[in-house]
Amino acid sequence: MKSLKVDQLPEIYYDVRSRRWKYRDRKTFASIEAVRTQAERYANEEKQALVKLASSYSEGKIDLEQLQRQAAQTIKHIHLAEMIRGLDKQSDLTPNKFLLVARNLKQQYFSGKDPLTGERFGLSYLAADIAEGRVSSAQLTNRLRMFGESGKVTFWGTKAEIAKDKGLGEARRILGKAEHCRHCPVYAAMGWVPLSELILPTQKCECRTNCQCKVEFRAPREDACRVPLKDK
Repeated sequence: MKSLKVDQLPEIYYDVRSRRWKYRDRKTFASIEAVRTQAERYANEEKQALVKLASSYSEGKIDLEQLQRQAAQTIKHIHLAEMIRGLDKQSDLTPNKFLLVARNLKQQYFSGKDPLTGERFGLSYLAADIAEGRVSSAQLTNRLRMFGESGKVTFWGTKAEIAKDKGLGEARRILGKAEHCRHCPVYAAMGWVPLSELILPTQKCECRTNCQCKVEFRAPREDACRVPLKDK
């Protein structure tokens, strides 16, 4: 994971000396809003590129090794972009955010385990299934799409880390507008829970990476009003 970088955004790069992002062409500082906007656009483009690998493989343009390698690189880009998108301010980019990305990528590559079913997942398992002829073209497309959406756990994990840094010790799940699995309403009904007990969207639910839930954070006291993570 030593190769994790934050200079993947097309128009903006991270200046280590100033610890801020700058525009590549003008060398002027970019606002966190501009950085997040470009990170979101970049993540969406990489998700599309990831799904397109399915047709490239099915048409014989790339082999299985190339599919696995290119998919791994694209998933890394997505998770880095989602981490950046989750930042509230530029100084939130701290080493623990990169550790979060590294842990999540390890799962997506080869060490994932579904807490509900106990089934293993990761690119290495996908490659094994393909090699044994257990994956159709349509299934490959869907599984790559799900890998692309796995960046949600990095986005919300980043938000949770920032909340902890701010002393916001409680959180609650908020149901999204989409249909829900049987688990998400249960988590939402729990209300405010200690941050350490928060179950992030996409985790421990049958929605998996399709989960549309959100999270709110607040200071750990019963009479506290919700404290949103505002941009600075």
